[in-house]
Amino acid sequence: MNKEEFINKYNMMELTEKDGFDIDIVYATPNNFTKQILYSKPICMLRKSTAEKLINANECLNKLGYKIKIIDTFRPLEYQEKMFEIYPNENYVANPAKGNNNHCKGSAVDISLCGLDGSNVYMPTEFDHFGEESYRSYFSRLPLPVRRNVMLLESIMVKSGFSPYPFEWWHFNDVDNYDIIQDNFN
Repeated sequence: MNKEEFINKYNMMELTEKDGFDIDIVYATPNNFTKQILYSKPICMLRKSTAEKLINANECLNKLGYKIKIIDTFRPLEYQEKMFEIYPNENYVANPAKGNNNHCKGSAVDISLCGLDGSNVYMPTEFDHFGEESYRSYFSRLPLPVRRNVMLLESIMVKSGFSPYPFEWWHFNDVDNYDIIQDNFN
């Protein structure tokens, strides 16, 4: 189905940098843990309600001199399957056979912080760091400036209607639940 049909069928919303975000969809590049280009286009799409929550979080952060850098959003099931095949560790890559992947529902985001001008902000690790340093339970061991940044991101996201994932400081799920989207778009 084409992108517009997909958006209408699943009540999705496409986000762009015009919406005030810094967007770097890493799975549309080889700069990710798979070392492969998985997505043919760097499209940033979420359930409309989830997107609106993210816009709200970004507006809150803007007032504090930051903006959200979006790294990943909706992930078609076929790519989730490929990721799990490459790295079958359920702490970091959801098992698609269990039907619990919020990226495949259009209700999860992988994000970071950056300055309003797009400048880097120190965060605990690089994206897709598969180690204890990415755990939320590791926050107390971080240098104070890094801890402040990641805690700010988490507190704004929670206030905006997201739940933090324990093993990845960058991953947040919408508190509202949706079904897995079986379709893809072109």
